Amino acid sequence: MKRLHIRSASEQVADFLKEEIRQRTWTGTMPGEQWLVTQLHAGRNTVRAALDLLETEGILLPQGHGRRRQIATIDTNSSKNFRVTLLLHSPRDRHDGDIYDILHQLSIRGHEVTVAPKSLTELDMQVDRVARMVKQIETDAWVVIAGASEVLEWFATQSTPSFALFGRFSQYAMAGTGPNKSPAYKEAVRRLVALGHRRIVLLQPEHARKPEFGKFTLEILAEIESHGIKVGSYNVPDWECTPAGLRNCLDSLFGITPPTALFIEEPHEFYAVRDHLAKKGIYAPRDVSLICSDDHPTFHWCDPPVTCIKWSYAPLVRRIVNWVKHVSNGKDDRRIIKFKAHLIEGGTIGPVPKGR
Repeated sequence: MKRLHIRSASEQVADFLKEEIRQRTWTGTMPGEQWLVTQLHAGRNTVRAALDLLETEGILLPQGHGRRRQIATIDTNSSKNFRVTLLLHSPRDRHDGDIYDILHQLSIRGHEVTVAPKSLTELDMQVDRVARMVKQIETDAWVVIAGASEVLEWFATQSTPSFALFGRFSQYAMAGTGPNKSPAYKEAVRRLVALGHRRIVLLQPEHARKPEFGKFTLEILAEIESHGIKVGSYNVPDWECTPAGLRNCLDSLFGITPPTALFIEEPHEFYAVRDHLAKKGIYAPRDVSLICSDDHPTFHWCDPPVTCIKWSYAPLVRRIVNWVKHVSNGKDDRRIIKFKAHLIEGGTIGPVPKGR
């Protein structure tokens, strides 16, 4: 869910050009590629890719081969003082590159963007505590990151527009986005079953388990059960989402009936699981198969490379930007849009060890 996003050169150039357009450095038509290459000291391919990004966002309008792109009219008045507040999941989100990208993309469009003083985990996901803090903040819209079901339900009942990034938002009347991991998870389950695995455990975050299993978790359990494997609480253990809680959960799982395959939610948890198991002489894929449900730039540096579920943060950021644009102009946008994820098979899964 949370990864370092290193912005490409073309994205940085596109952001610079957007700000120049917003400041009305150019109006009417955009300067040609060669002029921009010379002025920006950037490569032609980088400039071309940046202009293509601006076309995708509707900021530039193509006029045909050999003709300069037209600059779309940007309405800065409607959103100039529109206030957006991000409610983070945990304190570490403040240093997350993708969260910074959301802040940056909204800011360069003229919105007043701030971060709530406390995160959801600092408020223990308690609705009453969240409500007290929210009511003390003057804002025009909320972006709630990985909120618990009860928290999202409360936001959905408020008059201030709110947007859910991750979490179990589908059941509430609010806008939201996230990767659609279900097909990739099911593909991974089928791959594990083909390799002989029958003790498959999902280390799900608390918001996916409580107050009861969410739709996604139930879908994955149903996929496991469809292969003739009995499922229950063993497959989705209850654990405290802290480093110590994760270690205690692993010690319990591997104490009596060790799983042969583990799904792990986030990269930092993946590294913690692999490190803790290695200290006990348990290695992937020799003794256990490990799959991370997020990708991370460091995974391909690992030996063996990590099997993971890959998805892009960029369309999620664009969805948030478009939602803010809509609500700042008075539109009621409560659409739920999810984006595709893919299983990337690395070297951390393999056949079930003999005797298991």
